[in-house]
Amino acid sequence: MNSFCKYRLELADGSAWALAATEGVSAWLHELAGIMGLRPGGDNWTHKISFSGAGDFNSLESPEEIRGRQVDDNGWRLFRQGGIYRLWRHETIPEVYMELNEEFVKHAEIRYINMWSALRELYRHALATGGTPIHAALAEIDGRGVLIAGAAETGKSTCYRRLPGYWNALCDDQALIVRDGKGDYMVHPFPTWSDHLWRESKKSWNVEKAVPLSAIFFLEQSSTDEAVPVNEPADAVLMFFGAAKQVWESAWERMGSNEKREQSSALFHNASEMAGVVPAYRLRATLDGKFWKEMERVSVPQSINY
Repeated sequence: MNSFCKYRLELADGSAWALAATEGVSAWLHELAGIMGLRPGGDNWTHKISFSGAGDFNSLESPEEIRGRQVDDNGWRLFRQGGIYRLWRHETIPEVYMELNEEFVKHAEIRYINMWSALRELYRHALATGGTPIHAALAEIDGRGVLIAGAAETGKSTCYRRLPGYWNALCDDQALIVRDGKGDYMVHPFPTWSDHLWRESKKSWNVEKAVPLSAIFFLEQSSTDEAVPVNEPADAVLMFFGAAKQVWESAWERMGSNEKREQSSALFHNASEMAGVVPAYRLRATLDGKFWKEMERVSVPQSINY
């Protein structure tokens, strides 16, 4: 591919992603890479996403089926995805080609929707290998990653911002759960796209950083601070599934019924596996109390005092 820029993203499951762009959309990829803290490079990869604009689409070193914009030919299939003009995906080849509308990526908001949509390829990969994106805040303490999940207006982001300085707050909206080579769950921080869409944020996230997932807390507003184990397995599964489903729902709205059913079934299976391994708690939190002490009590070795 005669690309103007190329970046590399490594996930804790061992996959290495090359993100490459033609000159027409190189500025867009530069900005995406800056937001995600990515490194230049990408010659050695296990998965690849190639971006182009409609104006320089033919400069892609892509299969003839794609350059000819053919559909369902030799395993390549054409999709239209929210935020992406055209997308080609193969049944067995770990490469995806995305055609962006150059005028759209110049728009102050649409370009971030394009970025958000492009990351669904990472979500699909995680789902197929036992993980999932999840709507939750991610923080690290003593090398352990904990998630704080909650429905809208429950105070998830507020709790995240209130964590004391000895906690390493990594992201407050979405995280990506993957399985490493030993089958353990690792979790990556992902961008809070609303910060860029509506707050003109210049913030970046170290997406390649991954921490072991040691616990998940499902937030509830309360008059007392308390972390209560979710002892009923069926409840834990449904809570995991519900938090992850919040990320998938916008994609499912534009998806065929068969694909949606397949992904929903895979997500439920993965949620069931996670719930059997990752401790889950109901985090009852007050507006001004030290709720994090309850999180530490159940997720940090008792020999460590803060």
